[in-house]
Amino acid sequence: MSTTATITKTTQIPSPESADFTTISYSRIKQGNSNELSALRRACEKDGFLYLDLQSANGETIPVTQEVSLVYKAVNNFFQLDENKKMKYDVDTIGPWKLNGYTPFGRNAGLAGDGKKHGVEGYTFPRDGICNPIIDGHPLSLPHVLQDEATLLASVMDKLHEISLGLLDALDQISHDARLNTSSPFAPKHLPMDPSTSCMTVQRYPSLSTEGPNAGLSAHTDVGSLTILFCGDRGLQTFNQDTQEWRSVEPRDGCAVVNVGDSLRFLSGRRFRSVVHRVAPYPGETIENRFSCAYFMRPRMDVEFEDEKGGRWKSIDWHMRKYKSYREVGNTA
Repeated sequence: MSTTATITKTTQIPSPESADFTTISYSRIKQGNSNELSALRRACEKDGFLYLDLQSANGETIPVTQEVSLVYKAVNNFFQLDENKKMKYDVDTIGPWKLNGYTPFGRNAGLAGDGKKHGVEGYTFPRDGICNPIIDGHPLSLPHVLQDEATLLASVMDKLHEISLGLLDALDQISHDARLNTSSPFAPKHLPMDPSTSCMTVQRYPSLSTEGPNAGLSAHTDVGSLTILFCGDRGLQTFNQDTQEWRSVEPRDGCAVVNVGDSLRFLSGRRFRSVVHRVAPYPGETIENRFSCAYFMRPRMDVEFEDEKGGRWKSIDWHMRKYKSYREVGNTA
């Protein structure tokens, strides 16, 4: 089965307002361009979301974007297996932290949907175990159809972690130059070899349509620090607190979508925004075979921060709390 989405116009319905997020050039960030650095800080403070232009200075797309397409093809081979074979790799049964394995249709909040047709399935790959040594005592278990793809998976995760770290380095530089009162730099809390719950998830939506009840992914904030999302199709929406409306995050050529998660919000002293978002059908369209790939950069497991209510958390404990809430809400959906 192809990993290319098919889009059908179903009805003439007014389109939702598009989110007007800033586009940040990663090559200019790495060059230390002062205007780009300032724009990055403002985007994290004002919107919590941004488009990250991943084209090089000469206009060529950096290699990781092509590798993501290869990841889609590799994981789709797993998605085509029989259900009983896929469930042998249930993410809830492989290790305690829900970082490795298959998430079936209807597992999380709001995903009851209409059976398989309008739900979403996913496979999550842990950074620790693929890029780094395993630390939780559970052997890494990959399906046979994915065992030969470990090198590709590690390559993509390493490159996306490096990009994320580049953004954190830039935010640290901005804070230092502006003499902002931050407890300590962000980047050292996310070093590549440190144990963390960082991971990559590939998801497939067989049919994202308003004809499916509860189709899509329910409203949530991300648990970690930065999320880098690749998806060439509509569906992602963010909630605007000022207007109390959902806005569509339109795909943009050559760009990934980056958003701030809870952990970075807390580490920033709540200067940065972790914004509620979801995946929902785009009015008037049916999108079949929608794929997405997200890299979730999270702090080292023992990093501590303070939440909105003044509670103290270690990164790993916040991770487990959030995943428990995803499951509990899902059971009542």
